Amino acid sequence: MLPRILHPEQLQAWRFSDSDHCRLALLREGDGGASTVFLEVHDPCDRVPPHSHHQAAEFFFVLRGQVIFHVGERAIRACGGDFVTVPEETVHDLENPGPDRLYLLTVLSADLGFAASLRHAIPTPLDSVDLEVLRSL
Repeated sequence: MLPRILHPEQLQAWRFSDSDHCRLALLREGDGGASTVFLEVHDPCDRVPPHSHHQAAEFFFVLRGQVIFHVGERAIRACGGDFVTVPEETVHDLENPGPDRLYLLTVLSADLGFAASLRHAIPTPLDSVDLEVLRSL
């Protein structure tokens, strides 16, 4: 089997609601319990609500921008080039403090239906700014 190449212009992003300021683009969809890889694009001042992943750790590589992860009473700041691990079952949220968009490469260690729920969300194309950023990485 040959490697598969996805170009930025081929990516389809989704939002879970009309009020979301985050776009998620699947890069690799995990089947069953396999891992899922996706790109996250967060507008300035976006904050993801607290949540956890049952039986799945989450790994974030900050491609560009700044992010603050909240775990309990702790706040952990990361920026471009940093790698963050959130263990399974850990309630966490994240925010983009701005002033620019935040780009994360995210791995969910076990999909457990995440990709399927994303595919039923609102299709939202990446814009020209997103494509330019992805091409510059």
